[in-house]
Parts: sequence; structure tokens; C-alpha cells
Amino acid sequence: MNTRTRCLAILDMLQKQHQVKVGELADTFNTSEMTIRRDLNFLTQQYNITRTHGGATLAQDSVVRMISFDEAKIEHKEAKELIARKAMELVDFRQRIFIDSGSTTRNMINYFTDDMRNVIVTNNLTVASVALQHRNMSVIMLGGEMLHIAGCSSGTVAEEQMKRYQVDIAFLGAAAIGTDGKMYDGYSPEARLKGTIFEVSKKICLMVDSTKFNCYDLHEFGSLRRVDTVITDSGIDKDALNLLNRYKVEVIIAK
Repeated sequence: MNTRTRCLAILDMLQKQHQVKVGELADTFNTSEMTIRRDLNFLTQQYNITRTHGGATLAQDSVVRMISFDEAKIEHKEAKELIARKAMELVDFRQRIFIDSGSTTRNMINYFTDDMRNVIVTNNLTVASVALQHRNMSVIMLGGEMLHIAGCSSGTVAEEQMKRYQVDIAFLGAAAIGTDGKMYDGYSPEARLKGTIFEVSKKICLMVDSTKFNCYDLHEFGSLRRVDTVITDSGIDKDALNLLNRYKVEVIIAK
């Protein structure tokens, strides 16, 4: 699990139960207590969270300040940019498309053009705001509970709203793809929303860098059987390629 996903989950736990313990978090996320302490220190610097002996607290009446992760700190940034550029080659400029809030998928906004006449459905504020700058695009921003650290919506409201739409192609990220052919996310609400998107999209394009293969995360959201295309980078290994071939998934290497 990457830092962004883990911090999202910790923040969600704080907002629901108002306190967390280092040891319990280390067990939950299968990582070291030192890593958890670094996560809590980061969150404390960015949010109105108080460190305590052995954990952290968020006051019951606290409002979390809205910020987003520093883009410069995103891992494998170059690969993610190449993948996003390649993904835009799959877009027909009149399609209805969904773009999720992942650090790879949202890079697609860098390749929007004024002649695109797409309907953009998204749960990410940055994607929606950039799309609105292109006068020929129509934009649908999903409602629901906002995740402050990621600038995106999730939860039951977003899921129920998404069920009312049909999209031609959905561009999704994943925190992990296991050797069992299943895709995982570290944050439960995002995983549930991704599961809903599988139900309403004619085509699924998974955008993941090569480090996401042969690993696992907390919440399963779908099988590779339901994925049409995977766009990844040249670092993908033979085991991952064999896995995708076994599920008859089209593989595009972004270079």
C-alpha cells in the first residue's frame, strides 16, 4: 500500500472514531510502527490532528482542512504521466467517460483539448475543474462525502448517483493487482465506488504502473475478467504479463 492510500484510510478512521493507536494501525496495514508514526507526523503537519502517546486524536467537532498531496511527492511520476498520455489515445472525443481520482488517472487532464466534446464523469475535484475550462466538455461531478486529503467524493451518495449513468469507457486506477487476478484498493469507499463503475461502463481501462502487480491491499473491487485494457509501463515483468494474458486483457505499454 502506498503512502497516499494509507494516509487516506488513517484519516477516515480518525474522522469516524476520533482516535487511533500506532500498534493497531501497524497491524491493520501490515506495516511497521515507524512507518505509521511517519504517516501520523505528516497528517499532523497538514491537518488539525493531535499526536498522543502511542497514537493520534481528532477532536469530535474538528473540521479537517482541505488540502491535497504534493504532486511532486507522487511515486513513479514519469511512468504515470506516460500512461495517462497513452490513455488519451483511446478516447473518442464524443464519448462519455469516467475518470477516477487516482494519481495516474487524473494526469489525463494534462492532455484535454478544446476540441473534445466529451461528457466527463468524475469524483475528483481537480479533474472536474480542469474539464470545466474546456467549453465543449460537459462535466458531471459525483456528490457524496468529500475525502479532504484526496479532493474527491465517495460513499453511498456517489455510488447511487453513478448507478444512474452509463459511460462508454471508465479509466480506473488500482492500489494493487494480485496474482489471483483481483484488483485492490486501500480505502473501502473508493473500492465500493470502483465496483459500481464496473456495472455501468461499457469498457474498463485500468491504468497502473508496473509496481502495482503481484501485490495486495485491503479491499478487493473487481476481477481482471471484467477489464478490457490495461495500460502500464515498460517495467512490467513476465509474471504480470502472463497474468493479463490468462485473463485475455489487452496490454498497452506506455513509452
